[in-house]
Amino acid sequence: MQHTDDRSSFSERLARPVSRSLLRDVTEDELRAMAAHEAVPNDQGASLYVTRIRSRSAAFTDIVYEADEPLVALLEQVWGYLRWQQMIRVTARIGSPDRRPMLANFYVTRRYARLAQMFAMNFSTELDQDYSDIVTVAVPEWHQRKIIVLPRQRVTYILGSDYYGEAKMATLRMVMHLGRETMDALGLHAGSKIIRVNTPRGLEEKGVLIFGLSGTGKTTITTADHDLEAPEGVEVLQDDINILLSNGSALGSEANFYIKTDNVTKQPALLWAARDRKALIENCWVDDDDHINFDDHALTTNGRAVVPREAIPNTSDRIDLDKVDCLLFNMRRYDTPPIGRLVSPEQAAAYFMLGESTITSADDPSRVGQAKRVVGFDPFVIDNPHINGNRLLRILRDNPGIRCYLLNTGRVGGKDGANITVEATTTAVREAMRETLEWRYDDILGYEIPSSLPVPQGEDLDPYRWYSREEYASMIGDLRRERREYLQQFKGLAPEIVDGV
Repeated sequence: MQHTDDRSSFSERLARPVSRSLLRDVTEDELRAMAAHEAVPNDQGASLYVTRIRSRSAAFTDIVYEADEPLVALLEQVWGYLRWQQMIRVTARIGSPDRRPMLANFYVTRRYARLAQMFAMNFSTELDQDYSDIVTVAVPEWHQRKIIVLPRQRVTYILGSDYYGEAKMATLRMVMHLGRETMDALGLHAGSKIIRVNTPRGLEEKGVLIFGLSGTGKTTITTADHDLEAPEGVEVLQDDINILLSNGSALGSEANFYIKTDNVTKQPALLWAARDRKALIENCWVDDDDHINFDDHALTTNGRAVVPREAIPNTSDRIDLDKVDCLLFNMRRYDTPPIGRLVSPEQAAAYFMLGESTITSADDPSRVGQAKRVVGFDPFVIDNPHINGNRLLRILRDNPGIRCYLLNTGRVGGKDGANITVEATTTAVREAMRETLEWRYDDILGYEIPSSLPVPQGEDLDPYRWYSREEYASMIGDLRRERREYLQQFKGLAPEIVDGV
């Protein structure tokens, strides 16, 4: 353990590692040139890289509030190594320039300039400066894989991983934590958009936040146009991280989008962006004729790309929501309708805490269909997740105009039941925003569901077409008891949230 009088020095060394030389204010063209030695040639002319580590290193991640002697010894080794290295520093602005932005410094050894290139494109770069709110230091060539998150110093060290997603989420993890701890707000792993629709009151804009675990369609719903035509339409703002403020508005974080590419050929809006020459692509296959084949997953199913937002239809320069009207909790299940409307802030906070979906084949083929729960649909909560649930409850109570919905993007009637198509999901969302659905309270589910959905074979998406009332009551009753037991593990969570299910 470092001595008390060394703490200031320790924090300074954490946040500003000393290197042989530091490259600053490096342009995107210069970063591209520095990273060219790793680029895979392709007919798109895009910067495409293949990494050694191809997913986040959650199992290697430690949250550290007090650095013990072994950690200090490790960091001393890292600093000793960096003193002889050339490093790149990128200063980025997280958020809009006029809405409480945070500054983030990203340090990486020069041989991994591609990570600085992706970071610079993902966010809005600023003139280099020593001060920043958040610091991320990446040493991808380190012999040991370890991610060290130090919330008190607002610093993350990424050792032994060259996967860009680790660097991005190290920064945004800290952004969300600071939002909760210093802004009386709530960091959310959620996309955002504006849906402009005709309602009984006339043409209105609805600010929407879309939640969902990987593989449930969050990005698909975020970028969907819902088949709306002018004067109706959509405006896509953010794909990943928002900060929900106490007044019911939300701040965005990223300038451009970091998308998965495994299913991108089935999403025309995203495919166009992934085919853009400016896209920075990670772990996607290149055929012998130099064509980027997004459907060949020989490297990984976790192919990624940082894509320019202007290449995605229906985007603008805006990244903030002045007013949040709806939360969409997106799940992949086999036993609930395509859409449901929650009936209270307490119930909404409960489903937020459940962060529920089912395991897909990409997660674990042997456990397909089993429940998977991540608080807030957010695997990046640093600590005390009950605070997040309580904070959301307070925000929803203080902003009663925010309506909350459950979306099921799986099936109805079990694994072999009726498939809920993208069309069914986007139609359900559109008609909910238009306020044309006729809702009825379902006393088994405990929330409202539509009497019908205007989609082909919509009647097959009614659970009561697959289960008798008695069967359904027994199945959902067991699920509700299981959910309550899960919520009860969070000490400090408001009891009314536990009662919400």
